[in-house]
Amino acid sequence: MKNLNYFPFERNKYFYGKLLSVDDFETEQKYMNNKRRMGNRFLHGCGVISGLNVVQVDDRTFSLEAGLALDYAGREIVVERPVTKKLTEIEGFDSYTEEDEERSSLYLCIEYEEREKEPVYNVAGDIRASLRDGEFNKVAEGYHLFLTNEQPESGMTDLDAYYEERTMVYWGNGVQITQIFPRFLESGQEFGWKLVVENLGEAPLRFSYRLLLDFLECGGQDFINVAFDEEEHEKTGHYELAFRARALSVRNTDGNASVEEDNFTMSLGGRPVYNAKFSGGNTMRILEGGLEEEIKGRYYRETMDKLTKETVRQDIYLAELSVIRAETTYVIDRVRPMPFEQYVYNGVLASLMDRITQDKIDGLEKRMKTWETKGISLKKQSGGRAERPAFQIATGTAVIDLGIGGTAGQKFFSQEITHGLGLGAVTVLLGEAYSLKDDSKILFGDPDVFEDKGLSVKGKFAARVNVAAGTFMIGLALSETTVTRRVKIHWTAMKDNSELRYDREERGLYLKPEMAYLKLRETYYFEPIFTGAAEHGVRFRVKEAEGGAIDENGMYTAPNIPGVYEVIAESTAYPDLRASAFVVVRDI
Repeated sequence: MKNLNYFPFERNKYFYGKLLSVDDFETEQKYMNNKRRMGNRFLHGCGVISGLNVVQVDDRTFSLEAGLALDYAGREIVVERPVTKKLTEIEGFDSYTEEDEERSSLYLCIEYEEREKEPVYNVAGDIRASLRDGEFNKVAEGYHLFLTNEQPESGMTDLDAYYEERTMVYWGNGVQITQIFPRFLESGQEFGWKLVVENLGEAPLRFSYRLLLDFLECGGQDFINVAFDEEEHEKTGHYELAFRARALSVRNTDGNASVEEDNFTMSLGGRPVYNAKFSGGNTMRILEGGLEEEIKGRYYRETMDKLTKETVRQDIYLAELSVIRAETTYVIDRVRPMPFEQYVYNGVLASLMDRITQDKIDGLEKRMKTWETKGISLKKQSGGRAERPAFQIATGTAVIDLGIGGTAGQKFFSQEITHGLGLGAVTVLLGEAYSLKDDSKILFGDPDVFEDKGLSVKGKFAARVNVAAGTFMIGLALSETTVTRRVKIHWTAMKDNSELRYDREERGLYLKPEMAYLKLRETYYFEPIFTGAAEHGVRFRVKEAEGGAIDENGMYTAPNIPGVYEVIAESTAYPDLRASAFVVVRDI
């Protein structure tokens, strides 16, 4: 079934005396099958519904568990009982043995298959032709297993088509390196991407290369230095590394992350790999609106054409098999099931995922209530955004253990205490309790003022705040010798949020306008716009060396050469804020 066009739907119209032919019965079957298969494909997608797990039995054999899947045409693939197979029995293994590499990956795939069964004589036809050509009474629906060393093309799976894009940037020497980027980004927002590394050999892998960024940035740079050292990880042969980057403040533009040629190194077991070519890259659409709305809109707009007009087969990858080959023999090193996560989520599983998500939300709400009891109030604005109060306060107690006591001048310290007010500077006020009892009096300030003899110890207290960790430590320097074993300290931590009213991720910097069209040597003023942060100064620059000039006030002068140039503004107060605008200079 290479044609996925289920239409038009036609069914038999029955009446008394109608002569039914082979075409009528085939029309009947086609109508019912296409209706069901269209519903399967449109509502559920392509992939494994249940079971079909692949388990290694020994060095040459694997077992496929019973299960159910839907193929790219909506046809059901049923494996009704577990089967055990040797690799040599699977189609595609012979072509694999002709390759030069001693170690590589094979992918076990499954597809729908029909075969005729129960040969019969055609009583209405030529007997000799019937004996020669054969007629069959039934068609049995089944499955076919095969091996391939090719990964699915980018965009072939449902997840790839609408959410992420996989690009293999290197494959050779038993090593595969794949980049996974989102297909869609929100303007000015951070996003995550992954690097998947597979090393089928025993020699430790090390490599590095550079990704050039267009309309993207990482740490204020228009490139990413990617590096991997297998010796820094537990040896598994399969690694997934997470990275962060940010889309520039542009809209409806394609961002690119492309591998820079001739800027990479690779070694296996400390030996350099020469002539290794990294290539390729990923393209992402930077959106003006929300990500959810865009993906949902594209899905509804494009699904009909994608599912009915495309005729390219989409295979279901059940497992990745790491194989070691030596001359005429081979060994299965390991099996990784469902390498591309081609699953179909039914209603039960979707409900379970929703339940887990709701449990996480409930847990977060409970923690928020706990924070509020400690003075970390999270009030809601009319727009629903959590707003920090002008001041946050947290209180608590700490007990400093003096052992068997101490002498004058001796110092004691508490453990690191988490105050719960987040990162940044806080003010800590300390008070010494007269005893360890809850109803004990507390002294704040200089003990000599009250000339009180009831204190546990006499000394000086201080607090040292770690602004990068959200913690503090209490120190005590004794002024008199004491035999007291423990001292109770009451602490109050205060944080002023007047300069930190917005969370870091809420800050934004944009240039107005984001796109300008100028003539040669024409001038134009770019205005920096801050959102979620107080306005501070910015530093302007032009990315291209011959892209014109811009002064400290944002006045840009176009160059004598036509082209597209990028104007960059960087906040002097917030190093994480950076914005770009683009100038199209025309020779008119």
